[in-house]
Amino acid sequence: MKTLEAIILVILTAAATNAGAQGQNAGLRLMLGDPSGEFAESVDNSGFGVAVDYGLRPGSALVFGLGIDLMIYGRETTRVSLPLVEDFDLATTNNLADGFFYVQLRPLRGSFQPYLEGRAGWRYMWTESKLEDEDWWDDDEVARETNYDDFTTFMGGGGGLLIRLSRGDMVTRSPGVYLDLKIMHLKGGEARYLSEGDIVIHGTTPVFHPSKSETDLTTYELGVVLTF
Repeated sequence: MKTLEAIILVILTAAATNAGAQGQNAGLRLMLGDPSGEFAESVDNSGFGVAVDYGLRPGSALVFGLGIDLMIYGRETTRVSLPLVEDFDLATTNNLADGFFYVQLRPLRGSFQPYLEGRAGWRYMWTESKLEDEDWWDDDEVARETNYDDFTTFMGGGGGLLIRLSRGDMVTRSPGVYLDLKIMHLKGGEARYLSEGDIVIHGTTPVFHPSKSETDLTTYELGVVLTF
């Protein structure tokens, strides 16, 4: 896996160095993530998040660029009572963030543009707790703590379809607008992480029960791409 990632990164670096960009892309998408493989054995619910990317088009059929996404794959809220003060809400979220390089192959032009995409990058997983004042009129954050975190890598591929909503105009400098539908399967490396129910509080002492596995994920993305 690491060897393949290294090859992809070398190809992307060479393309970025030698290719003169003829166009640019900027995308924003909502994302649904379904754990698969070993990851699904510990996380049995879907995650929700957002993804953004920026790409260059050195040719009519090739796009390469950078992207990031952020997903929450678990959330728990409990009420905490402290002596002599009002009650608080303890909100714990399990989070995942990816930073990646990507390459797209778009063989067709026109109103409907199917494409293939490959990705390779780094994944950060962390669980965070926030203590919040539960009063409805202020909802102030009292404290925040990262309980557990880990880094790993990932790579994968998939495809999608761009549907043109409006043409770009170079005279008025207005971008082209496309609806973007995408499915990706991402093979995640091994990591330690927490999921729902993995933090147990005994009295005032939290006890963590982390899982360790590969972090495979299938994502379904819907959003908008602007072309310049």
